[in-house]
Parts: sequence; C-alpha cells; structure tokens
Amino acid sequence: MSTFSRRQMLSVIGASVAAPAVVRAQDTSPIKIGGMLPLSGPAAIEGAQVRKGYEFAVAEANARGGVFGRKIELVLEDDEGNATKGVNAVRKLIERDKVPFIIGTYPTAVCVAATKVAREYKVAMISGGSTAVAGTDANTVGDPWFFRPWTDSNGQGADTAKAIVHQFHGKKVAIIHDLTNYGVTLADQAAAIVPKEGSTIVAREGFNAGEKDFSTLLTRLRTLRPDVVYVAGWAGDGATIVRQAAEVGLRAQFIGSGSMLSDDFIKLAGPASEGFAVATLYEATTPNKVGRAFGERFKAVYKHEAGTLNSLGFDSTSIGIEAMRRVGRPDSAAIQQMIKGGMKDFPLVQGPDGTTAAFDDKGGVTFPMFIAIVKNGKRTLS
Repeated sequence: MSTFSRRQMLSVIGASVAAPAVVRAQDTSPIKIGGMLPLSGPAAIEGAQVRKGYEFAVAEANARGGVFGRKIELVLEDDEGNATKGVNAVRKLIERDKVPFIIGTYPTAVCVAATKVAREYKVAMISGGSTAVAGTDANTVGDPWFFRPWTDSNGQGADTAKAIVHQFHGKKVAIIHDLTNYGVTLADQAAAIVPKEGSTIVAREGFNAGEKDFSTLLTRLRTLRPDVVYVAGWAGDGATIVRQAAEVGLRAQFIGSGSMLSDDFIKLAGPASEGFAVATLYEATTPNKVGRAFGERFKAVYKHEAGTLNSLGFDSTSIGIEAMRRVGRPDSAAIQQMIKGGMKDFPLVQGPDGTTAAFDDKGGVTFPMFIAIVKNGKRTLS
C-alpha cells in the first residue's frame, strides 16, 4: 500500500530510525490501540456507526497479518459524550492499556478535554467524528496532537450555505442548531455566507442537544414560511426535528449537518426523511475509487451500505495503524510525527478521488464536500 521511501521516512521520524527498529520476534501478543466514543447518551447513534468503521479497519489490518507479525486489538471506552468521562477514558487507555495512539472521540468538547491529557502523555489522538473547528484550534500550530482527516465545521458550513442558495434555491432560510461548538460554528458559517450569496436568514434558533419536543419552535418557524430549514447538530435531534416538522405542517427543504445522514436517521425520521439533504464526506456511490472499493468490502460484511460515520471511523483507524507500521514500532511520539508529516501519500476513502491524509499545521485535512439526498428512502449523491 505504501510508496513511502526510506529517505522520506528518515526525514520524518528522525535519527532514531537509523538504527534497526527493535521488534521482539518472540512477542506475539496483540498490540493494543485505543478507541473512545459515545456508545451511550444522546450521541450513541453516531458512536455506534463510527465504531463499525474502527472495527472494520482493525479486522482488515489483521486479515493482512496485523503489524510486526502481531494482531491488533482495539480497546474501546464509552465516554458517554461527557468530558469528565472522556478524560478518564484517555487515562485508562494510556496508563492501563499502554496504547500508542487513540482514535476518538465524537463530541468536540469531549475531544478537546481528552486531547489535553493525551498531549501530556505524548499520545496522538485521531478524530472519531469530532468536526468542530475548536478541536484543531486547540492544537499548537506545527505540533498537533489531535488530528481530523476531513474538512472542519467551518468548511462544512460554507459548503452547505452555498448549496442552500444555489442548488436548493433557498431565498428565505431558517437555521436551527444545537448549542455545542459543532452546531454553533456550523450555524455561524451558514448565517455569514447565505446573505453574501444573495438570500435572507429569517430565523436562527438554538436548542440543547437531546431535546425531545421541538413542536413549539417548528410551529413558530412555520409562520415565517422559509424555503429551506438548515439543521446543525446530531443525528437523533435532526431526525426528531424533521419528523415533528411534518407533524406541524412545516413544508420546506430540510438540510442537515454532515454526519446526520445515515440509515439510522432515515429509520428514525421515517417518511419525513424523503428529500432531506446534507453536505457529506462520503457515500457509497462516491467517485473516489478507494472509497467505492471500501464501500463494497464494507457492505459484504455488514450487509448495508457504508455511510459517512463508517467511513470516517475507518479512515482514522487506518491512518493510525499505517503510521505505526511506517514507524516500525508502537512508539507514540514517533507515530505523532509520522501522522503530522509522513502520510501525504496515504489515500482516504472520504472526499473526492485522490484525497489523501495530507494534514496541515493544525492537524486538519480539507477537501470539498458532496451533497447527499434521501430519494425513495435511500441515500444518494445529488
């Protein structure tokens, strides 16, 4: 898979690699890698989908023989979307399990808190869905310990705003967003760009993640008769909003944030999901050849099409495993250096054809998004 030259490798991980990597031939025990996600709580829907991506990447790596002749074992912690539990999860993974890197987590607030601890231990974290720009903004420029191999919330908000105006012809736009950093930054971008593109924001409403009743808010929006309603937040809330909007008679084009669209979302929202659209990182019909091949392998195992959350979990896990393989040992500091500058040739399943893990100085990767729409009860690229 790798075309990484020895010269490139030396430049990335330094003189320490000049000596042969010490691999204990007699040690055949699994190499543990860390994972953390909200597997319970309001983001559990997303966590379950990302988990499949983690596990699929590990299974494929083990099918190829693992690394250094050893199998890989994923040690997964449930952070429940809670910052305190996230910090505790990181400490367990590093102190108890001695993992060389961690994949996770989904909520950005948890991720920022957890990365502070991981940085102290010199253990890199690779996002498990955290997209808000606060995640990479918390890094020291030039020395990131948190990596997000896809476009941040500013980029997603901008791409969505342009689609609202030019693809869906929204002249009157209402914005509903949760009060997480992810939801707020997406809404900020849409609110800034939509007017510049020639349309009008008629309402902006915030809500707490996990709310159950949006009927009063949606009834109020109905009186404003928006052409487009943009929903920025998590999938469970988005499905509830779309379903309740139909119940109160709010007729508009609904567009959601990037991680919302999945088969779980369609199931939760029911018939009201028809026509729902998002700016997305991945769909199984992607023009990305690596991504399409991933989708075919994934479907053969899980019997359903891969979605954005599956793909980002797969990419993050694959990057960590490949970085460790290139370093030649499970050395946390060397793996961080390799991820930072030595993965520019590593293909991602997300994004357009040819997208690679070319991280910038703040630990992010940027590429244009696709627009996906629910048609006849199925996800499809527009």
